[in-house]
Amino acid sequence: MHIFDASFKRNTYGVELAASLLFEYALGIAAITYPKLHGTMEKPAAFWQRLRAEASAELRRELDFCQEHQTWKMLLQLLHAVAFDSAERFGDEVRSLKDEDFNFIVLPYLESEWNEVRRQAARGSEEAAKALVGACKDHAFFPDMIHAVGRYGAGGLKRHLTNLLRLWEKEIGGRDAAESKAILERDLAEKKAWLASCSPEEVVLRAAGVEYKPEAGVTKVLLIPHVIYRPWTIEANMEGTQIYYYPVSESSMADQADPYEPPGRLVQLYKALGDEKRLRALKLISEQDRSLKELTDLLGIGKTNAHHHLAILRSAGLVRVNGGSYAWNRDSLNHHAGELRDFLGLKE
Repeated sequence: MHIFDASFKRNTYGVELAASLLFEYALGIAAITYPKLHGTMEKPAAFWQRLRAEASAELRRELDFCQEHQTWKMLLQLLHAVAFDSAERFGDEVRSLKDEDFNFIVLPYLESEWNEVRRQAARGSEEAAKALVGACKDHAFFPDMIHAVGRYGAGGLKRHLTNLLRLWEKEIGGRDAAESKAILERDLAEKKAWLASCSPEEVVLRAAGVEYKPEAGVTKVLLIPHVIYRPWTIEANMEGTQIYYYPVSESSMADQADPYEPPGRLVQLYKALGDEKRLRALKLISEQDRSLKELTDLLGIGKTNAHHHLAILRSAGLVRVNGGSYAWNRDSLNHHAGELRDFLGLKE
């Protein structure tokens, strides 16, 4: 067969940077309402338990609702869609949205070809909502989000989300707002310097630990730093845009970094590699993409145990999720080798 390729293949993408305390607050809400990950985060499980125990009864109710319906994701989507400079301004903007527009924003984005169905679901079509659920039935929480929009409506969700963010800022986020803002600004300056001297792909890999190759329909990668969810990178997408909420670098955490303090991501890498099961898993994944079931069978361990090891490999940037399988980030070791040389003060 002879094939003449007349298609357009994108060979790069643009990288944009953004930082805000409201993104930090939304990710804090995401973290506290996802207890399965608490054992893998930089902040210990006891930290999250204490925060929740100290919260007001009103905030705890909103957090319980958020945990049940994954509304933290809706909150992030709204932050990308409306203008804001404070939780109060955010609340005003959200309340002013027409119900249909609000529903469209908070319903999960699947792909551009599903946008008309998403719009119909936003108008209240139960048939369209069922179609959306069917299209993302294997996703961990998108179906719950769609059901929540139909069940509680725009009015109920607007009240919940604006109240949730307002209470989080008042009771929790505001405690270290000045320090968090300074850290985010330092990290933003660091990444802007990288953009001046590195390719977009290298900046994404170094910041987010993800080997993201150009793909059709995506013209921009948006990088948003966070402190609260370290060491995890959270991946999301909007039309034409891939988003990574990435952990700030160790050097951004202090005004004057200790030159003998190893970068957190470097420590994380070698901890991830310092386990026989994880090394075996990495070798299996380096041979070909593997599903969770394949890995549990090949490693001879339970699903929960395998998921824990894979979460550590993912947070170290060594593997990524590709569809329903785990894939190796082939360039990640080269990136980490460069980090090790930088830390040791070795020249190329």
